[in-house]
Amino acid sequence: MPIEPSDEEERYFQAVEAETRKKLRDSLERNAKQLEEHAKIAGAVGTEDHSLAERIKELGFDGESAAVFDLLPLVHVAWADGTVQKGERAAILKILEARGIQPHTQPFLTIESLLEEKPSDAFMHQSLELLREVVKSTGGRADEIVDLCIKVAAASGGFLGVGRRIGDEEKDLIAEISVQLGNDAASKVAKTIGE
Repeated sequence: MPIEPSDEEERYFQAVEAETRKKLRDSLERNAKQLEEHAKIAGAVGTEDHSLAERIKELGFDGESAAVFDLLPLVHVAWADGTVQKGERAAILKILEARGIQPHTQPFLTIESLLEEKPSDAFMHQSLELLREVVKSTGGRADEIVDLCIKVAAASGGFLGVGRRIGDEEKDLIAEISVQLGNDAASKVAKTIGE
């Protein structure tokens, strides 16, 4: 013969069920917010690949800061010789301005922070790997990215504007970036800096 639960036991089971339902609602809400963030990142980098957007998020970018994700090679080039020169920093900030990215915004602060202290090799490697996938999935802009890299590298070269405009470290890194980004980018480098 089944035993009826006491009022106290009934309240306990109701409380446990209520807590379980709350955890389920919270989990559903977290998942929805994650999907929304992935959609924002995917939109910012121009892809429909949400798994790629998730990996970009894992690298530290959100829907707002992902607007500068394709500019990370410029940061790589600026750090190629171990320091960011004034001209390189100014060139990158001018590119941000041309894109309508205002000072004190998340995308602007993201680039500024990467110019302030050299990112780790792991960050540099992973960001370039992900950018290659973005370029591949969207089908474009690799040559534009390399062109901007060349402009940043040229911004620091020479003494008082005389001499080699792009150093060997920058040339090597731009060539490496262009290989990662594909044929259009490699062609741009070959035509522009003779690699």
